[in-house]
Amino acid sequence: MSIVKLILSVKNRAIFFLILFISGCTKITNQDSLKLYNGLLYDPDSGKPYTGKVYSLYSNGTKMRDGYFELGALDGEFTFYNNIGEIITPLEENRLIYKNGKKYNPEQEQPFWGMAYGIYESGHKLYEVVYENGLIIGDYLYFNIDGRTKAPIFLSLLVRRGDIFYQQDSPEPYTGPVFDIWENGNKMLSGAFKNSVKDGRWVEWFENGQPQKEHNYRFGFRHGYWAEWFENGLLEIEGHFVDGKEYGTWNYWYNHGQKEKEMNYDNGWWNGKFNKWYKNGLKMEELTYKEQAPVGVWQYWYDNGQQKEEKSYETGERNGEWAQWYPNGQMKQKTQYSNGKENGDWTFWYETGQKKEERSYKEGKRDGSWAYWYENGAKKEQRFYSNDLKSGTWMEWYDRQTREVRQYKDGQLDGRRTKWYVNGQLKEDGHYKSGKENGKWTYWRENGTVETSYDIRGNLLSRIIDE
Repeated sequence: MSIVKLILSVKNRAIFFLILFISGCTKITNQDSLKLYNGLLYDPDSGKPYTGKVYSLYSNGTKMRDGYFELGALDGEFTFYNNIGEIITPLEENRLIYKNGKKYNPEQEQPFWGMAYGIYESGHKLYEVVYENGLIIGDYLYFNIDGRTKAPIFLSLLVRRGDIFYQQDSPEPYTGPVFDIWENGNKMLSGAFKNSVKDGRWVEWFENGQPQKEHNYRFGFRHGYWAEWFENGLLEIEGHFVDGKEYGTWNYWYNHGQKEKEMNYDNGWWNGKFNKWYKNGLKMEELTYKEQAPVGVWQYWYDNGQQKEEKSYETGERNGEWAQWYPNGQMKQKTQYSNGKENGDWTFWYETGQKKEERSYKEGKRDGSWAYWYENGAKKEQRFYSNDLKSGTWMEWYDRQTREVRQYKDGQLDGRRTKWYVNGQLKEDGHYKSGKENGKWTYWRENGTVETSYDIRGNLLSRIIDE
């Protein structure tokens, strides 16, 4: 080896070890391992304000940001990264747009990764929050107007005047983080106010430490991810709000983990599929909405899996064939609608399969023959309608024995009306004209003797009583 090469080799090694020495003298610490107190970061081992480089990670292990702290305070600015390591600029949170349950940078196609922030009216940073794949991760971090981190205070220490919360001895509505704890020391609540209205992520816990609620707000309106849990740790409700209105798919569960219902919203309106299940996992309902209006075929089932009901809608109105079944699978009723109105033939059955009732409609009005049967198959009643008015001869039966025959015209009793006892003996007989009794009327006792007979001629009434 030549002397020149030897000198270069020694020089390069010296530079290398110098770099290692400098690097070793510079602390690089995960910010999560440091303690925040009175707006400054402290080294938990030394108890002194931290000096050195810090970094934070996304949940997938990639770097989210790094920066340098001097005596516990940020010196300069953080550098932020997305999930693939590219340097990015934090965005003001109100610039993000909501789509398919996630937040997006309006200039990018992928869900937002990185830091978002809010500002005071003065332009100073109010808070910051981290997003991963379009969803908020962790809590909002609030700042005083001087840039120092704002420590949360007990919710109970705020003074409430009407609907406004104030810090004691402060005339300004409170802005900043709050918390509360259970008597056993477990955390009960964590959230934040902005000008005294809920803003950002609010989390509540059961006394046993299990999560109870995670709600998100913007300017006091429900906005963002929304979830609630049972005390056993299983999820009860999960969905999203946008500016106070439900958006996207909402899911609900029973306390044993079985899904209870699934609903779809758009701008607070039911839109799309609505499914519901029994506790045993079998489907209870399957419905479809479009902008809050029912559309398509709606189906219902009993908890044994047997179909219970089927309905049909078009643009929010009842349309087409509707059907219902008994739990044993026997048809219960079959009906027809057109443009939201009853139309065509309607049929009803007993659970035994015996026909119970027949009706006829035309454009929402009763029209044609209506008939009723006893469960043993004997006819019970026969009616007729014309344009929704009672018409023609109406008959009623006891079990296979005539009970009454009467006549209608234009919706009024008109013509002869006769009634019988169950033994077949005449009970009464007379006539109507335009809805009023007319002519001779006779009434019989059940043994066949005449009880009363009278004529009606205007205001003249003659009455004969046979003993």
